[in-house]
Amino acid sequence: MIIKIQFNYEADTEYIICPAKIGRNIRQLQRDFDKWLYDRENNHPYWVIAHEDEEGNKFYGVCFNADAFVYWLNNVRFKKGKNVARLIEVPNKPPKKTIRF
Repeated sequence: MIIKIQFNYEADTEYIICPAKIGRNIRQLQRDFDKWLYDRENNHPYWVIAHEDEEGNKFYGVCFNADAFVYWLNNVRFKKGKNVARLIEVPNKPPKKTIRF
């Protein structure tokens, strides 16, 4: 199944392809990904320092695109050794679903 991914802060649109079994639950998977992404206990490469105060305290935010979602699907949520999703450049048919970040 082809999924269209749009970002509120970018004009770019990205596409992923995954089995229909995963695509049917893509919105719930997106919510689970958001929880994982913003949990400071998770050490992932999408953390960026958003602000540092005068005392040296760092405040973090996240910076990511569709490859982060694909990474999470393949390595965190479904980690049985077989990739379940991948980015595609141009879909050969219309996407079945759209998600927005």
